[in-house]
Amino acid sequence: MKDTGVDAPRVSDTYVDDIRAHEIHVTNIRVDEAPARDNDDRPIDQRIRQIYENLTGNERRLADVVLGARGNLASFTAAELAARANVSTATTSRFFQRLGYRTYHDARRLTREQLAWGSPVHELLHSPRQRSNADDFGRHIANDVRNLTRTVELVDPEIMTAAVRLLAGARTIWLIGFRNSMALACYARALLVNAKPDVRLIPTAGMTLAEELASFGKDDCMLALSFRRRPQALRETLALAAEFGLRSVVVTDLSAVRSVKHATAVLRCQTVGHGLFDSYTAVMSVLNFLCTGVARELGDATIQRLQRIETLHGRLGDAAAAPSLPSDGGDSTN
Repeated sequence: MKDTGVDAPRVSDTYVDDIRAHEIHVTNIRVDEAPARDNDDRPIDQRIRQIYENLTGNERRLADVVLGARGNLASFTAAELAARANVSTATTSRFFQRLGYRTYHDARRLTREQLAWGSPVHELLHSPRQRSNADDFGRHIANDVRNLTRTVELVDPEIMTAAVRLLAGARTIWLIGFRNSMALACYARALLVNAKPDVRLIPTAGMTLAEELASFGKDDCMLALSFRRRPQALRETLALAAEFGLRSVVVTDLSAVRSVKHATAVLRCQTVGHGLFDSYTAVMSVLNFLCTGVARELGDATIQRLQRIETLHGRLGDAAAAPSLPSDGGDSTN
């Protein structure tokens, strides 16, 4: 998706280098000292996407089979995958080596581990440290910084620009997220409602999705938060939105395959957690940047809406006035 001429916030070309060049110390733990899960922890779908355009016809058929079977890859032998794709076992072996695995067995093992990652039960049972120690918080923060750095590399500025335009130009923005993604969707709505008058979080409490989907219009846009583990209802909703003519922006992690099939723009974040749970630090940063871009894109309309909101805050008395600074150096009270 290419730039069509409208300015929008962009990631600095030197930002990644600036982060890498800067040593960050947190409780005496340097970012580059935090242990990695693996020398190459890219999910298999990401590895395939990065080389897909350069694959041969046979390799593409095999890649499509692997992507379709990713959630259950461990149950297939190399020969079974080859048969499904109508390629030779030799082609299958070379394909997985091209993806960076030594053997297909390694690919199955790592994919199984990555699918289990994100489950608190798996982390409790397999974490090398069952109890917290004094260094854990520093490593936790270092892990978040690493997620932020990786996310800068993953997010294409042109796709971010396109996502900003899609949301800014929509009649109605429909926000959807399930499980942990619901909290992220609520955060995104809290930001967007300052700039757009019609931002809806679905499903409404106590309702089913059908009542919400019946109101979809072709001039609307969906912003979907798609972080694992994602239910089938999310994929079905995105598919229906596409059928109704809606465009969609999906903010997701590296594991999403089927849920982004119908997306117009995809923004991927790294969410590897240091402890039991996934980390959404990078996601919050991406959402903040995205929603700020929408507000700036709308320009005067955002200013007028914010001024009206401030007026209403004053009338309703639901926002405290900014504290004034004392003139004599003493304490001030409100």
